[in-house]
Amino acid sequence: MSPKIKMVLIIFVSLVLLVSGCAITYQVKNNNIVKKATPIAIEYFKSKYNVTVKFTDSQVFPGYIDSKVVLYGYVEHDVNETFSIAINYNTYEVNYVTGPDWMFESD
Repeated sequence: MSPKIKMVLIIFVSLVLLVSGCAITYQVKNNNIVKKATPIAIEYFKSKYNVTVKFTDSQVFPGYIDSKVVLYGYVEHDVNETFSIAINYNTYEVNYVTGPDWMFESD
């Protein structure tokens, strides 16, 4: 194998490892944010609306857009009653909640 091909191969492998390492770090950080926000959201729904919820998805926004994580799910035992809750991942305070109308009638 020629020295040029070896050098190109080494550079390519280095770039792949660098990019994959950054992606893994990003994913771990997002998972930690979701893990910390989930019990806050569960407690919020239980104390504010007296409902138990299940989560199905999440979306973590980059800090330069908006420092929030949005959790999506449904009211336990009724998959048609969906909701979302946005939590600021710097302060872990609830920003907003969307869901079925009946949940907000007592507000």
